[in-house]
Amino acid sequence: MGESFDAVTKCVSFTLTEQFMEKFVDPGNHNSGIDLLRTYLWRCQFLLPFVSLGLMCFGALIGLCACICRSLYPTIATGILHLLAGLCTLGSVSCYVAGIELLHQKLELPDNVSGEFGWSFCLACVSAPLQFMASALFIWAAHTNRKEYTLMKAYRVA
Repeated sequence: MGESFDAVTKCVSFTLTEQFMEKFVDPGNHNSGIDLLRTYLWRCQFLLPFVSLGLMCFGALIGLCACICRSLYPTIATGILHLLAGLCTLGSVSCYVAGIELLHQKLELPDNVSGEFGWSFCLACVSAPLQFMASALFIWAAHTNRKEYTLMKAYRVA
């Protein structure tokens, strides 16, 4: 009894090449054909967080340049990059949920396993709206400062 329990619930880490392997129509049956939807959902939920992280780092770099140059246009670009990063995070969460739901349609959960989402999933669900709020704040700040900057130019000319 102990061996079958360990075989069912044992966590296994995957290598990078195993992350990109094809998913099959019948999980575990290599002769059943490739399930393209599950394969690409898995790949997207693996790659999109890295794209989001890259966009956030690039946005931070542009934001730093905006502070140094005292220009408004990099602030707008930082807001747009935060928006794209939020979309990537939301896409990653959506791909994960869709892939898990498709897998649960094909396989039954063992009796001793609960199919609940963990804390990292909850953090990902919270981070997407926070990225959208950061994006809105950057774009709003750039828009507000542009009005004040235009008024300052008008006073200088007068």
